[in-house]
Amino acid sequence: MSKLKPVIRHEYLTIVKQPTFWLAMIAIPAVFAGIIALNYFSNQSSANRIEELAENLENVAIVDESSLISEAVVNSAGLTLYPESEKEALRQSVQEGDTEALVVYPESIAEDRKYQIYLANPDVSLTTSVGSLADTILQSSIYLPLGDANIIALAQQGAEGQIITYDEGRETAGFNEYVVPGIFLVLFYVIFLFSIGYMLSSVSEEKENRSMEMVLTYVKSRDLIIGKLLAVTLVTFTQLAFFSVLGAIGFLVAQSLGNEMSLPFGISIDELVFDPLTIFFALSFLVIGFLLFSGLMTTVASIAPSSKEANNFATFFYIAPWVPFWFVMPILTDPENSVVRFLTYFPATSPVVAQMRNTVGNIGTLELWLVLGVMFAFMLASIWLAVKAFKLGALEFGSTIKLSKLFTK
Repeated sequence: MSKLKPVIRHEYLTIVKQPTFWLAMIAIPAVFAGIIALNYFSNQSSANRIEELAENLENVAIVDESSLISEAVVNSAGLTLYPESEKEALRQSVQEGDTEALVVYPESIAEDRKYQIYLANPDVSLTTSVGSLADTILQSSIYLPLGDANIIALAQQGAEGQIITYDEGRETAGFNEYVVPGIFLVLFYVIFLFSIGYMLSSVSEEKENRSMEMVLTYVKSRDLIIGKLLAVTLVTFTQLAFFSVLGAIGFLVAQSLGNEMSLPFGISIDELVFDPLTIFFALSFLVIGFLLFSGLMTTVASIAPSSKEANNFATFFYIAPWVPFWFVMPILTDPENSVVRFLTYFPATSPVVAQMRNTVGNIGTLELWLVLGVMFAFMLASIWLAVKAFKLGALEFGSTIKLSKLFTK
């Protein structure tokens, strides 16, 4: 009787019950959320910055020798603009600790773009706060003659170019068309880093500690390997579900904020494109590519005599998914290139290159089906090799299995 179901259950629970599995799952989206939050809060207006910094910097003197600083801007920060004649007395006051800081804008600031800040103590927070305040006063004073606050903001921050592209006469959503399939490419790497090594470590450790012999007394090698692969696939879907839930929560949060959060590359949540066929191929390349690498890792673990040697042999498969980034421009802009063609069908790079080309849409539907079929064939071949190698590895513990033995009866 097949023991496939118990193997799947055991392997799946072994992975998902590990605290480190969930810590790693939470860490990556937490980092991305932190970056987005920092980007949002860093886009506050200069007027708010002056007000916030000036709250705790009331004992700061300003001297202007350049005639660029506006007294109104200085006064709005709750500070005083002193004449040049008091510069030395104020510097002495700072040295003695009576004045917290002195900012001097010299006459040569337009040429050398330097000004002086004198501080009563070397506290890092004071240095940062006074420096930011001095920069903002200078910028606001220079932009003040523009008058309108919106014009000042435009001069300081620039404007966002809205790019409108056409594809065979049809207006596209621009970069927003690439976001959803691109997420699957990111997920491939996240899942690859999390789980691809599990098959390698699981099989190599079972072989090294001789527990493989005991397991094979009641489970067929084919059921064991396929069960492990299916369990890891379920882990992959668990990760996809987890990240999908987080993405949905992020979407709802962005909606509640009125989509005012500034996303990189001009991404707009309202303009994201959800093309069913593109998503189907992206998901297929992710799952089949993952199973392909899992089968290859299992083969490596089975033919190596120890986990240390298995990790050495597997280095190529760890590096291979990153190789396409060395050819990223030809992949994105020159799909007819012979190198790109080779990378598209070569099993160790195919999952990533196919995802890239599917994301930017420079591959036709017919070729997508062809690439998917070739990748699926390589996946089946890798699983067949894994089963064959596992059978041989169960018999030879102390030596590396020759590849020629995998193709002989």
